[in-house]
Amino acid sequence: MTYIIIGNIIALIASLLMVISGIVKTKKKVLFYQTLEVGTATVAYAFLGALSGVVINAINVLRNYLAYKDKLNFIYKAFLTILSIALVLLFNKEGLVGLLPLIAIIIYLWSLTIKNIIKFKKLIIFLMILWVIYDFIVQNYVATIFDILTIFTNILSIITIKKDEKKSY
Repeated sequence: MTYIIIGNIIALIASLLMVISGIVKTKKKVLFYQTLEVGTATVAYAFLGALSGVVINAINVLRNYLAYKDKLNFIYKAFLTILSIALVLLFNKEGLVGLLPLIAIIIYLWSLTIKNIIKFKKLIIFLMILWVIYDFIVQNYVATIFDILTIFTNILSIITIKKDEKKSY
């Protein structure tokens, strides 16, 4: 029980870092705070014994670093995809649920070039649903709450964008 509490406290810190990344105004700062967030989340998942979460978030640190340095090209995406699959298959102890973070990272990694903001936000909603399921099952309740809030904020953002589009016609 102690590890669950510690893991959720660390997850709260990670979630707050993600909120900060949504407030800052430059891509570099967003990537900086998101890198801190996934690094912190890696530690939270370790306390929760959620090895797929540990693996995927550790790889996310590398992905964000490459994006921060503007080096996230096709070769690195392919490498990160293969690395993700190999490590999750090697360390996953959560069964099918442990594959959800893997599915999420691969889809997200290859969808970063989506230009249409509504399509991208819909994708984020779908990916966050995968994380809600995973986080709830591994008892990362704080992350589950923030995942749900992310889903709602993206839904509201889509509604706002669509209303603004109608006004501009």
